[in-house]
Amino acid sequence: MPPGRPLIRTRGNKSGQCNICGEFCSLTEDHCPPKSCFRPTAVQIRHIIDLLSDDNPKEKGRISQNGVKFRTLCARCNNNLLGSCYDPALSSFTNQVTQILDSKLTLPQVVNVTGHPQRIMRSVFGHLAAQGVDRYLKGSQTEALRDSFLDESIPLPENIQFYYWPFPYEDRIFFRDAAYLDIPTKQVSSIWLLKFFPISFMMAWEEKDTPMFTLPNLSTWRMPPPDQEVQIPIPLTGIPPRYWPEAPSDRSVILYGQEAMFSVPHLI
Repeated sequence: MPPGRPLIRTRGNKSGQCNICGEFCSLTEDHCPPKSCFRPTAVQIRHIIDLLSDDNPKEKGRISQNGVKFRTLCARCNNNLLGSCYDPALSSFTNQVTQILDSKLTLPQVVNVTGHPQRIMRSVFGHLAAQGVDRYLKGSQTEALRDSFLDESIPLPENIQFYYWPFPYEDRIFFRDAAYLDIPTKQVSSIWLLKFFPISFMMAWEEKDTPMFTLPNLSTWRMPPPDQEVQIPIPLTGIPPRYWPEAPSDRSVILYGQEAMFSVPHLI
């Protein structure tokens, strides 16, 4: 890899510490996004600086034949919790949004879909937490999320927002532990991001009562029982640009770490 281009690791040792619960065990591979949301195909994986840089590298990105996978989770977190409990809610939600974006009908500016927001939020957290080798180390805020993931009777933390919006593109972009600065207001938020067709999710740690971003927010349903189904609005107008928030702008600055990445289809 050329100097200055970070090394992206998706597979560590076969045994180690689960990125979510911390158990030392045999590790399993987690697809991000989950296989239930898309058909895994060969992709090129690159660091996000290649997506945003004018200096396009001549070398191909890292090739993965079956989508992006992280060997970082124990069987319980990956299969029993994500696969059996939380991912079905995410899959149902994204499939409905796909039908909306693929529709040839004239649709209103906002379309409602049915979903289980509590389980969607836990699914998004779980797949983003799987990113990166040996990334169990947690602070007080991610410990609270871990506890809510492992036991869905524990409410999700109040200072974490789960924003979402349609994403009608083939890129898949994901990172954790980024810092976003809104220049006009000087507000800073820690964010995790997961973007794939047909939807984007952004987790944001915010301390103020008023949300920092004017986007649809799954955290509106922070308190209902996890199995409660609600009507989730999907806006079809006024959605953010393709590479927001990952691309700096005249009103924002973003800093992200070594494992911030994106993938595109690998055409043979």
